[in-house]
Amino acid sequence: MKSLASLLLLVPAVLAFPRNPILNRRDDPTPTTEVQDGQTGTLIVLPPQATETGLKQIPDAEHPFIAPGPDDQRGPCPAMNTLANHGYIPRNGIASFEQITLALMEAFNLELIFGANMAANNMLTRGNPFIDRLSIGGVSPLVPPLPGQIDGPVTGGIAKHGRFEGDASMTRADAFIGDNRDFQDLLYDLDLLQLGKFGGDGPDGESTVFNVETLIGIKKQNIMMDQAANPMFEFAARRMNAAYGESAFMLNVFANGTTKQATLPIIGSFFRNQTFPQNWFRAASPVTGAINGATVAQIMAAVPTPPGRNNDQGVYVADPLPPAPFNSSFGCFAYFDQSANTPGVLVNTTGIFQKNVRLLTGIQSQLASANPGCTQEILPFGPAGV
Repeated sequence: MKSLASLLLLVPAVLAFPRNPILNRRDDPTPTTEVQDGQTGTLIVLPPQATETGLKQIPDAEHPFIAPGPDDQRGPCPAMNTLANHGYIPRNGIASFEQITLALMEAFNLELIFGANMAANNMLTRGNPFIDRLSIGGVSPLVPPLPGQIDGPVTGGIAKHGRFEGDASMTRADAFIGDNRDFQDLLYDLDLLQLGKFGGDGPDGESTVFNVETLIGIKKQNIMMDQAANPMFEFAARRMNAAYGESAFMLNVFANGTTKQATLPIIGSFFRNQTFPQNWFRAASPVTGAINGATVAQIMAAVPTPPGRNNDQGVYVADPLPPAPFNSSFGCFAYFDQSANTPGVLVNTTGIFQKNVRLLTGIQSQLASANPGCTQEILPFGPAGV
């Protein structure tokens, strides 16, 4: 069995992606809709890779900023909130897998599978993959529980803590001790202290450009503060992978494509205002998982906290490694952990429901399959109703 240190060195591979034939499988004559428990299911389809993938100013005239109304869903992800505020996904915050994937390609120039994996993770853990609907915030009557309530009486939306949303956020409190859904000025101000210490110099000579050193300082601070304050602190492999990936987004996705810099006004626009910055251009070429993963690896190497959680005494204890062959890289560890926290009841579905689940799990498998030990697809096997 490999040590955790050796697993951490392999993290970039978690975001590479060879082809997986399951994604293109349409071997059935099943109609595109069916009804279960009064819900009409919709067959989910993976969109094609965008053909126009160059530098582009975002938003365009068709996507102005409109502040959300009182019934619109918003949640812990600044990118999703920004997409909704500009209408790249429905402004009510209830979106399909295809809408989210297309928006990530159009607005942020994400490579297809890199963006689709994010949508798949959220849909499988906190959405309704039968009707192809996900709330980017909390509970909504527009996203009913799964047919037969096989995963409990509510879907929860991506703001619901545990399966995907988690602790040690840059701008949200841990769910056990505060508001994990809405932007927190105090946490952001603490992040800016790290920018002042480690950031690159902007045009005015001040430290106003986010860099890897700033992200390292922020994540060290997030983990240290939350582990001490939250007796239920958890930083499992799936959450670690997501938390470092979100940090890397600041440099690889939020940076202005014309300058390749993530300045204080740009990050403030996304984080605090949840709107695209003025005169902002998306990346000049598609942002792949490998690109973002390289930044993740730099952060992880400098913050050598193993996946784990607080025990009953408030002491942080490392999680055990998964069984072979899934213990051969950190990326495979995170994939195994995500599967272990996605409801296993999804596997025993039928018809369109099952086809949708298999498409989404196939996308997850494709992303993970570049990691040693991840050539085998892992179907969800986690508990329901949590």
